[in-house]
Amino acid sequence: MEIGKTNILNINIDRVNLDDILLKVVKLIDKNFRFYICVPNSYLTVIANQDKELLSILNNAEIVIPDGMPLIWYSKTFKESLSERITGFDFFCNFSKIADKKNYSYFFLGGENKKVLEKIKTKLEYEFKNIKVPGYYCPPFIDNFTDEIDNEIIKIVNKCKPDILWLGLSAPKQERWIYKNINKLNIKMACGIGAVFNFYSGYIKRAPKWMQNIGLEWVYRIIVEPKRLLKKYSVYNTKFILLVAKDILRRAFKLK
Repeated sequence: MEIGKTNILNINIDRVNLDDILLKVVKLIDKNFRFYICVPNSYLTVIANQDKELLSILNNAEIVIPDGMPLIWYSKTFKESLSERITGFDFFCNFSKIADKKNYSYFFLGGENKKVLEKIKTKLEYEFKNIKVPGYYCPPFIDNFTDEIDNEIIKIVNKCKPDILWLGLSAPKQERWIYKNINKLNIKMACGIGAVFNFYSGYIKRAPKWMQNIGLEWVYRIIVEPKRLLKKYSVYNTKFILLVAKDILRRAFKLK
């Protein structure tokens, strides 16, 4: 199934709705493809525009899902705009409905602590009787894993032989890790979903639906985690706006 992409701020993002994305994912898995999915928001978009290697990682993903509402809003100024916002949480929950019917197995890598992963496993296996979670692993909290840690993670994952690897290492660490190691992993699909680990486990409550719908989920997250997220969102939301302004000028004057 061919899915069109639109280049938004140098990132090639899939231009379809959630149902079409799910259909493509299942077809790839059933054909025994080994691939990864990226879920950029405005923060990851800014980072990628500052880092060519990360930009390449995003653009080499089999599927790129638009998580941030600002990406959707800005895409409306393009002839071929993005269809809809697809959050990592919505993708995970809706994909799991299919995974339950297909008897897929999951491995979870990351998370705040082991208890979060235990809660995810318990909740998932309660809601979806046919999804198995043969393993999970919470690695040490360091910026860059050593080769020794990488090899240990790969060994643990491969021993479990999951169909799907979900990463909650935070962006862009999770994207870099899967790009570096995917060819060493005995999996079919990998996807970095970051904060979804906390939301699904109940470790952190997600924003009310009305805030999600109008693109203010980030405001709620600042309220919940001000020390960790206030500076991050303030700085990178401003950078995103400047990035859009620069791109608008480039497009208006047809600059390279």
